[in-house]
Amino acid sequence: MERASTYRRALAPVMTAVGAIGTTAGLLAPLLVRDTARSFAFYWMAVGVACASTAFLLMRRQAFAASEPFWTPPARRVAAALMPALFAGTAVVGPLVNIHQEGAMIAVALPPLWLVLYGCAVHSAGFFMPRGMRLFGWGFVIAGLLSALSAANPHQIEPSIRMAHAVMTLTFGGGHLAYGLYLRWTEKKPKTPAA
Repeated sequence: MERASTYRRALAPVMTAVGAIGTTAGLLAPLLVRDTARSFAFYWMAVGVACASTAFLLMRRQAFAASEPFWTPPARRVAAALMPALFAGTAVVGPLVNIHQEGAMIAVALPPLWLVLYGCAVHSAGFFMPRGMRLFGWGFVIAGLLSALSAANPHQIEPSIRMAHAVMTLTFGGGHLAYGLYLRWTEKKPKTPAA
């Protein structure tokens, strides 16, 4: 039980920071990114790298502050569980953005694929963490599938790169931010000894 509360305490700032980066990047995307599938893909991949780097640095800082080793066997297991799906999400970008089709269609196809793969990665890592991470992973899988169904709906508004940015902002940025805030608000504070 103590281990689960330690994980929650460590995850809250990481999830909040990743959510803040993802949400801010999504809100700035229409101002910073050209309306091409390639620009969309590489922008969000750069956001992903920034989020992963921030998470790594925050977790490393937490381990250092607690005088604990960082690259422990459990940390290696979590990293190994994340890698296959994250690698697939990165590897698929090259072939997709080089297809000579309408840019908006490719950009709209990427978020559902990324969300499902990211959800699978988080769910896999969740087997070495508290149950909430597996549920969080399922949330991304379901969001990705709903996003794909919405994009495939013939009565849907015309697909656009702006819509793809909105999906990434709401799901990736908003999802992490909501989970980080949930972890902070539901964190059990250590009891202070009575004087």
